[in-house]
Amino acid sequence: MKKIFLNILFVFAFSVLPVINPFYLTMADWSASSLENTAVCTASGQQSFPQIVSDKAGGAIIVWEDTRNVHFDIYAQRINAQGSVLWMENGIPVCTAPENQNKPRIISDEDGGVIITWQDIRRGSGNYDIYAQRIDKEGKLRWAENGVAVCTEVNAQNSPCIATDGSGGAIVVWQDLRTNYADLYAQRISKDGEMLWAIDSVLICGTSGAQSAPVVVEDGAGGVIVVWQDFRRSYADIYAQRVDGSGKILWDKNGVAVCTASGHESFPVIISNRAEGAVIAWVDTRNGNNDVFSQQLDGNGAIQWKENGVAVSIAKGNQNYPVITSDGAGGAYIAWSDMRSGESDIYIQRIDIAGNALWVEDGWGICTEAGIQNYVNIDNDGAGGVSLVWNDSRKSTFFDVYAQWIDQKGQLRWGDKGLAVSMASDTQCYPVITNDGIGRAVISWQDARNKDSSYWDIYAQKVNEKGSLGQ
Repeated sequence: MKKIFLNILFVFAFSVLPVINPFYLTMADWSASSLENTAVCTASGQQSFPQIVSDKAGGAIIVWEDTRNVHFDIYAQRINAQGSVLWMENGIPVCTAPENQNKPRIISDEDGGVIITWQDIRRGSGNYDIYAQRIDKEGKLRWAENGVAVCTEVNAQNSPCIATDGSGGAIVVWQDLRTNYADLYAQRISKDGEMLWAIDSVLICGTSGAQSAPVVVEDGAGGVIVVWQDFRRSYADIYAQRVDGSGKILWDKNGVAVCTASGHESFPVIISNRAEGAVIAWVDTRNGNNDVFSQQLDGNGAIQWKENGVAVSIAKGNQNYPVITSDGAGGAYIAWSDMRSGESDIYIQRIDIAGNALWVEDGWGICTEAGIQNYVNIDNDGAGGVSLVWNDSRKSTFFDVYAQWIDQKGQLRWGDKGLAVSMASDTQCYPVITNDGIGRAVISWQDARNKDSSYWDIYAQKVNEKGSLGQ
């Protein structure tokens, strides 16, 4: 029943100023046990779907959905490099407005804090709006209580994503139904919480059909590149658009085609190529099952690799839910959940700046243990390598959390079969990861070890460069 519940949950997944509490500054170091770990939030209700970002000092800021007040709210916590919880016990309230706030997405504010955006139904109309908040490194809310309104147009605005504007603020992109059709809009927010573009936001794509699943990345020049799945041709294709820091659309109206191959192309992910362009990956059914393809765009929106993308994996079975991070050299690491063996495993490929696959054809199976491995997340290590974390049921019918570090030479650094990060009782799942640039990672996840008292909680763990838990 647990596994069935998780699979269902996974589908749907795709005021006061707080101060640092001196008590938490004196807490013990990170746990060194995969059976214990560090509690981030064990409040009543459900805490789920954590997001994580580095605090730029060896620790991390974690944000999650929280039902301690019945409805879904947004909470946050900071853990320092030593494993001490710095903010209010069980997290500071980012938004506790009426009704539900969920799907938080976060970026660093580049000063040790975080900028958060989410979808919000506080107005009680039955339709979501988009809100945002900035929290500084001390845990103080820098913008309006319960967040600033990014977009409150008629009908629903949902599925926000966020990227830095390079000046301490952010650019937020979302799906918007103000015209009764699913279009994409964007807004830029200053570091002080002011909306910098048109009051009704900037239209990214308003063509026929639905535009959905937007993702966004900074372009390195104060603007962003947005990618989405697009139904203007009935089948889902992948399109992209670039917007500069003033809100000006730089590429073709309604976007440039990244992939219009036969079948459906969906679930895009994106990273910067560090040259005002981007590397994109997606799920692709041109061959009859789910494969993974990739493409690079330059700063002018021109295709750099093979038309309709290069194959990352076209192995038998389905390859699903790709994730992507930079390899530090203009290329990308792309990982995914892979069904070629009949059960889900974790595979990865490195694509260089020219679109060449550098590792095993159709991907390197870095975890093909018994049971199910899925929901992989990755982050580059800042030195040309990559760290990965995933759900893993090799030991039982419940999911645990495992991780791996691949260095710039392509060597596995945390054992041949991955490192057990959390093997506590019941289920640990939906892990996220951030690196500190020298081989150490902070990982967070939702955790059911306390299900008799609070069910889903948020836990975290640091892994050092030697593959040991703790500092």
